[in-house]
Amino acid sequence: MRTGLVVIGAAIAVLGAGLIVTLFFLSGGPVNSSNISFEAPSLAGHSNQTWVISGPSPGTGSVTLSWSTGTVANVSLTPAAACVGPMGSCPTGPPDLGWVLATSGKETVSPSDASLYILLVTNPGNNALRFSAVVSVTSSSPSPLTVWSWGLIATGGVALLAIGGISLFLGLFLPSGVYRDPDGELEAVRHPSLPPEEFDLDPDKPDR
Repeated sequence: MRTGLVVIGAAIAVLGAGLIVTLFFLSGGPVNSSNISFEAPSLAGHSNQTWVISGPSPGTGSVTLSWSTGTVANVSLTPAAACVGPMGSCPTGPPDLGWVLATSGKETVSPSDASLYILLVTNPGNNALRFSAVVSVTSSSPSPLTVWSWGLIATGGVALLAIGGISLFLGLFLPSGVYRDPDGELEAVRHPSLPPEEFDLDPDKPDR
């Protein structure tokens, strides 16, 4: 194992992972939330009441409805759009949330599918009822990063992770001492299959 490569690889990998995690945090943009309360202190029997709720842009947030009443009621939350009518808004489809003959409920529409919703409560009984509800609207602002910025950060994070991973692999599995010390002495070893060299010990004999 090569400790130096392991340390360097781990540091580079951590930097790459940090870039990617930071990118995901920045991609969502800031989150805004608001709570709106609705109340019908005395809703007469066999009558209903409606409210128009402003939601987030479709697909960018969520809407949570939490309600309660003293006796059973029918409650629904329906996506709507602006129109010419008494409320200025008209339903655009079936309810996203609905309860029948219930005394309380809590559910969430996520992601939101409309910028307006109609909250409807109906008293199916003969006696008046008290209704209260809280609608929580959560929306995400657009990401502060441009497409080019997002791509550059993502590419850098992936590249650092790859380099760090390779360094870690080499550091863990590459054995140490592979390279000979350049300052060490080199020793020539003659192969056993070769005949021994003949040395001429006569100093007066000229070299050939």
